[in-house]
Order: sequence, then C-alpha cells, then structure tokens
Amino acid sequence: AQHLTHTGSWSWDVHGLDFVYRSAEVDRLFGFNPQEPVSIETIRSRIHPEDLPRLQEVQRQAREKEQERFEYDFRVLLPDGGIRRIHSVAHVVVASDGKVSELIGTHMDVTDQHAARERLENTLVALRESEQRFRDYAETASDWLWETGPDHRVTRLSEHTSTAGILATGLIDLLRWEIACDVEDEPEKWRQHRATLQAHQPFRDLVYRTVNRTGSPIYVRTSGKPFFDGNGNFLGYRGVSTDITAIIRADQAEQDLRKAQAELAHVTRVTTLGELTTSIAHEINQPLAAILTNADACIGWMAREAPDLAEARSSVEWIIEDAIRASEVIRSVRALAKKGEIEMVPLDINDVVRDVIALITRELVSHRVTLRTELTAVLPRILGDRIQLQQVIINLVMNGIEAMDAITDRPRELLIKSSKDDLGRVQLAVADCGVGIAEKDADHVLDPFFTTKSSGLGMGLSICRSIVEAHGGRLSFLQKDEPGATFQFVLPVHKEAIQ
Repeated sequence: AQHLTHTGSWSWDVHGLDFVYRSAEVDRLFGFNPQEPVSIETIRSRIHPEDLPRLQEVQRQAREKEQERFEYDFRVLLPDGGIRRIHSVAHVVVASDGKVSELIGTHMDVTDQHAARERLENTLVALRESEQRFRDYAETASDWLWETGPDHRVTRLSEHTSTAGILATGLIDLLRWEIACDVEDEPEKWRQHRATLQAHQPFRDLVYRTVNRTGSPIYVRTSGKPFFDGNGNFLGYRGVSTDITAIIRADQAEQDLRKAQAELAHVTRVTTLGELTTSIAHEINQPLAAILTNADACIGWMAREAPDLAEARSSVEWIIEDAIRASEVIRSVRALAKKGEIEMVPLDINDVVRDVIALITRELVSHRVTLRTELTAVLPRILGDRIQLQQVIINLVMNGIEAMDAITDRPRELLIKSSKDDLGRVQLAVADCGVGIAEKDADHVLDPFFTTKSSGLGMGLSICRSIVEAHGGRLSFLQKDEPGATFQFVLPVHKEAIQ
C-alpha cells in the first residue's frame, strides 16, 4: 500500500538523532535500494541544504514539547540530478516518564502534485497577464468592445469609452439605431442591418455617424457576431467598434483637394484656350473659307444650262469634309473648356498627340517653330482621361514654344516623341531647343508656384504633374547636353493591353 501511494512510514529517536524504524518506501523516496544499508549521514546528504534547517527545527520543537503535531515539506536531491518533493506529517510519542521519546510520521512523494500546482499557478499568472495586456490594449486603442442582449439593446461597453470621451454617456439599454445620427439619411443601410440582426447573422464593417461625450460628430465602424447558450438559444451579439472619424475626415479632405485641383486644372485649360484663340480661329476659318468657296462653285456648276452634277457633287463632298474638320476643332475646344467629371477610358497616346497638334499648329507657325514628331507606330493603350492628357501635352508644348521666343541664332524646333520605356510603360517626351532650365532651378521646376516667367503663376507644370500622378504615372524634367529642355511623362499600360 505504501509503494502504491508513494508514502513511507518512519520513527525517529529525537535524542539519539537516528531512525528507530523506516519502511522500504522511505529508502525508495530518497533514491536508495531498500536491501542496502544506508547511514543517517548519507540520508541527510540527500536533503536539500536549504530544507535541512527546517527538519532540525522540527526535532528541537518535538524534544521541547513546543508542538505535538507537525506538517512540513522538504526536497530530496536524487542521484540523477532530479528533485523529489516530500510532504511529511508527524506527531510526538511521549514515554512513561513524561518525556518525548520519538517522532513518528510519514513521507509522501508530492512531486507530481507540486508540478501540477506550479503549472496551474503559472497558467493563472499568464492568464492574468494576458487579461491585463488585452485590457491595456483595449483602453489605449480607439477600439472598444460591446455586447447587446437578445433585444439588441446595449448591455456592456468597454470601460474606457466614456472616460476617454470616445462615446457619449448613457448608451446602455439603447438600440444601435437610437445611437446613430444617420438613420433618416441612410434608411436602406439600417433596414439591411436590422434584417441581419433578426436573422442572427454576423455583420462586418457597418459605418455610422454618432456623437461623442462633447456632442461632436464622430464616425464609427463596427462588427459583431451572435452568441448562444448551450441549448442554442440566442443571447445577443458581441463585437468591436472603431472610431474612424480621422479616416473619414481625411477622405473628405482628399476629395475636397481633388475637387480644388480639378477646378484649378479647368481654369488653366480655359486660360490656355484664351492664349490659343488666334490659332483656334485660324483652324476654324480655313475650313469655313473652303466651305464658302466650294458652295459658290457648286452653285456655279448647278447654274449652267446643262448642270454639271458630277462637279457639283464633288463640291458638296468637299463641303462636308471641311464641315467635319471645323466641327472636330470646335468639339476639341468645347471639350477642353467643359468642366466635367474625369472619364478614364483606354487611349492611344498618339491619338491624343494628334488632337493637340490640330489645336497648336497655328501657334507654331506664328512663333516660327518647326514641329517634329517621332511617334512609335504601335504602342499599348493606356487608361486615361483624354481631356486631361491633352491639357498636359498642350502645356508642355506651349512652354517649349515660349522658351524659344528669344532664340535667334539657331532654328526653333520642337520635338514630340512617343515610345516605350525599359519597363514597358508608355512614354511621351516634349523637347525644345530654347533657353533651358538653370541648374539651380531644376529641382523645383515642378513645384507649385515656382516659375521663371515674369507674369507666370507657377501652377502649370504643378497641375500637369498632379494629372500625370493621378493616372499612375510620373512627370519629370531631363537636363540636355545641347540647348533646351525636355519634359517627359510615363504612364502605366492598360491592364487589358497587357493581357
């Protein structure tokens, strides 16, 4: 029975300081072979040095009858380096002369129990640390935990939500749509949310507007899942919410910025059209003059005694061609002047360049500038807004024309070149042979409000850069060894073109 329970019995002579009796299990607990004789000194050597004073104190108290029953623990050092933990229970034996003669008791191996208790204590400590850690996370983050009952009324909120002023106070027992301030503005959203709750389905990323403790509006993103008891009865929802006011306001600010940039881009387009009035008028007057000439000729062919219908027909066909030509110019001008939404469509950059050339040809002639184009015949399509890209190219061309106004010692030549770069992107460069950009200005030429013109605002190139970057591309300035300056931009290839 002692072997099965790992419990050994013994009797100790408190005066002779030696065992009167010890069972074989005591020897096994100390790591000895029960058949071999073992001295008391050897047994004592097996007791952990830190625990030996405690055993000696028990013997003293027993001799002096200070205590009659003892319960204590000590450690045994095993030959293999292991430690066995012993729990002892003992009481004194009083002889006929009234003096204490022996101390009898038991040694029980409690190593496993001690290890289990230690694991449990470590687990509890870890759980407490984990609980505190997540409590700290919850209290320092803008997230908070919540719980609602089966009637969907709030039953619990993270403690820090009110103290930190994240949410208004007094939200317990309220429905979520009683807390929100946008129920009337977005009825369909809340109808769908209520339907989800009634179906006891989880929901994610519901965004609604409410107010904090000071009455300021805030935006909340919340997610939740239902929970049930052991019998499957619905008990309510548990979830987490986040204050996303900063994100929403940042998005609104970005939208306002984009709107302002679009307004500014429109203003610069209209301004550019004003500068191109002479060229545009010439481009329209030419086909109009041709229309008048051909109309007059047509009347002449028809007025003959034998009307020449073939010649009259040819005149009418020429009238139609010239009318289409004038119409295209007007369409381009109206498109540039129009303040509309950005329309991203697949485009051939060479077509965009040709549209621009039709508008600036007269400007080139009036400034005695020769235009040379090197357009790669087959380029992948890009995804872009035709009007905005026309604006970029017109701005680069007009800058190049102005940069060559003071040039008298060499031909004024402007180059527009389209190609693919090393990464397969579409690249367009506009190069002039004008006065160039000073080295000290090269790093700032694309910055807002930077200009080298006496009457310039310094927004043209900055707007061009914004447009190109909104298309996923990059506008840059290249220094040339020869006179002049080169501006180029690269745009990513449309996904369908890649496929």
